[in-house]
Amino acid sequence: MKKRNEINNNLMKTDRYFIPLLLLLFTDLVVLVSTFCLAYLIRFYTPLYVWYPPPLPPYIPDFGNYFLLSLTIGGIGIIIFERFGFYQRRVGLDRYAHPASMVLAILVTYVFIMALLFNYRGVSYSRMTVGLAVILSCGGIVFVHYLLRCAHQLMIDRGIVFLRTVLVGPEWCCVEIESKLQEHHGSQYQIIGYVDTEENTSVDSSIPRLGSKEQLSSILQNEPVDNVIVAMPPKDHQEILQVIDTCRERKIAYRVIPDLYDHLLRCLKMEEIDELPLIVFGETPLHGAGLYAKRLMDVLIASVALMISSPFMLLIAILIKWDTKGKVFYVQERISLDGRKFKMYKFRSMVEDAELNTGPTWAKSLDPRTTYVGRFIRKYNLDEFPQFLNVLRGDMSLVGPRPERPYFVDKFKGEIPYYMRRHIVKSGISGWAQVHGWRGDTSLEERTKHDLYYVENWSLLLDLKIIWKTFTSFKNAY
Repeated sequence: MKKRNEINNNLMKTDRYFIPLLLLLFTDLVVLVSTFCLAYLIRFYTPLYVWYPPPLPPYIPDFGNYFLLSLTIGGIGIIIFERFGFYQRRVGLDRYAHPASMVLAILVTYVFIMALLFNYRGVSYSRMTVGLAVILSCGGIVFVHYLLRCAHQLMIDRGIVFLRTVLVGPEWCCVEIESKLQEHHGSQYQIIGYVDTEENTSVDSSIPRLGSKEQLSSILQNEPVDNVIVAMPPKDHQEILQVIDTCRERKIAYRVIPDLYDHLLRCLKMEEIDELPLIVFGETPLHGAGLYAKRLMDVLIASVALMISSPFMLLIAILIKWDTKGKVFYVQERISLDGRKFKMYKFRSMVEDAELNTGPTWAKSLDPRTTYVGRFIRKYNLDEFPQFLNVLRGDMSLVGPRPERPYFVDKFKGEIPYYMRRHIVKSGISGWAQVHGWRGDTSLEERTKHDLYYVENWSLLLDLKIIWKTFTSFKNAY
């Protein structure tokens, strides 16, 4: 009994997620077994049996043989999953496996099973049942994969599981990174301390100092560490490699934050040319088929939106004319894709010649230039309705960074780093910055940061998310 307890303690020490590992194994086994049994039931106890009867004489094979085969498939599937690394590259219930890899592992499992059965004469199983089982197993294992990932994230959000993390780098940098991580509710990183790579530092740190870089190996051996975040400047190239080697020796996951992370933004991808790995920064995924898909979505939604909103637009036009003298529409020169200028349409929400005495300036909360009707339509984004015409003309998109006037573009491009990268996509009626409240007289740096996030992480799903949030996001709309 004592020896068994020691073994269990060692397992828990080497893998804090030993219980989740057992849960993953059990779940995969249940999926593989149950989907094969379900395939048997569908084949022989549904209209499929009538539409595609078995060879004469028709019969229903014994379920017991199929159940035994399902257990064999489950056992072999677990072994193949382990060989594919699905149980090694994981944290808790979240395994770092692409669904396509999991589908491939299932196909390999069934190929192995078919090859195994081929050697046993006189054993015959329904090929349709096997085919159905492959389809059901692929769908089931991918569904459960995402279900377990969601469960893992839910546990993180509730503070149940964490990655116990050690920061390695200069004290001031570790403090900044820890502060950024704390900004995100549900962060999976639990900082237990930092390893200082510089001497004689004097920052008043809110996290424990575990020691110097020379003590890293013993720290990782003695502390319950799941993850190491390396935040060292490029000049310490050799020392970074030493830290990585130490993590590998201890079989501890590590992540490296480049010194230029502010410049690299959030989007990068890996390429390989003749076995030479390349890291590509700053490209937008909005090209090729994605570009045409986005344009098609723009035209379809803008056309429908114009038809639906036409009565409301007529009512708004009447209210504007009733409220103050002047034009109904406000036409202003803005800058969009590749710095091209275009005329943007809006419902007029301010008095005529609002900037005659002030020049170009931001709208502010309770801006005296805003009309009574204008305050209402600006608050609920109704003044933007005419821009559906800009979308149909191709000047704008439904979603993208908000277009600015040439005056502000000339001003900001010299003040805000990477500001002009906003213009590598079309401007939009709504955007990632706007639905997060960064509009009007708010931080330009934060607005630009959100715009660049959109540029470098574009997807149709993100566009649809922004469109949905536009109807519920009215922060700083004035």
